Amino acid sequence: MKHKRKGFTLIEIMLFLAITSLLFVGIIVGTNNSIAQQRFTDSVQNFVELLKSVYSEVSNPQSIGEGRADVAIYGKLITIGETYGLDGVSLGSNRLEQRIHVYDVVGAADNAGSGSVTKVLEGLHVNVAVVTKMDESGHTIEMGPAGEARSYVLRWGASLETTAQKDITNPAGNLFKGSILIVRHPQSGTINTLFANNVVINVNSTLAKANSEGNFENAENLLSSRLNSFVAKQIDFCINPAGAEKPSEIRRDIRLTKNLRNGSGVAVIDLDLNEVVEDEQIGNKCRFSN
Repeated sequence: MKHKRKGFTLIEIMLFLAITSLLFVGIIVGTNNSIAQQRFTDSVQNFVELLKSVYSEVSNPQSIGEGRADVAIYGKLITIGETYGLDGVSLGSNRLEQRIHVYDVVGAADNAGSGSVTKVLEGLHVNVAVVTKMDESGHTIEMGPAGEARSYVLRWGASLETTAQKDITNPAGNLFKGSILIVRHPQSGTINTLFANNVVINVNSTLAKANSEGNFENAENLLSSRLNSFVAKQIDFCINPAGAEKPSEIRRDIRLTKNLRNGSGVAVIDLDLNEVVEDEQIGNKCRFSN
């Protein structure tokens, strides 16, 4: 008489558990990778949308305050890497070193002279700060950002970096710092994109010091005195999904081409584009930089 088998052997149970565990681990890893990729894409797209919105606002400027007739809006200033407060803190909580600020650029509404956009704006005494309060004698007692200033930080812990290779001995060494002017030429109305590499217009700390000391000279010339630092050149932002403390081989290149006129020209370079023309890397400079 043959006896029918009942249940499973120990080896079969172990094989079942091993296969199930491998499948479970594969699902978890795959899900985590998918979430990480989606977060990276989210960081990139939100930064791109921010840049596009700035171009849109420069193309369609709104009035500030009570619609002051003596002040005109000429564009936007984007700062990355500002210092903060009276002590000029640049690093600290809430990732201050990577906070992106957007300010209105305002100036006199007089007839503009001729010349380059920086020359004309300098003549109009453009600034990113305006008088917000005066005493009975007409003396300035408080200054603040012109219009509606706003700030932004990349989502999901991603960092904004330069095209240089990551220096693992100096994690913060490749963080992007600089100022970008997106302004309309007062005469022609064409939009100009200008960049001051590693030159940060410290609006926050300058205004904090001016209001504390009652000395507003530096704040009144905060932008117009620095216009000669801005030039027309290509700007490549590298978004690192691993954050400022870790190097990454999949940094995404967000490019503002030289003389960019509108937001539709904000380019997201393909991760695998490794194209060289006349010994210059025109592909993803964030992945294949030297």
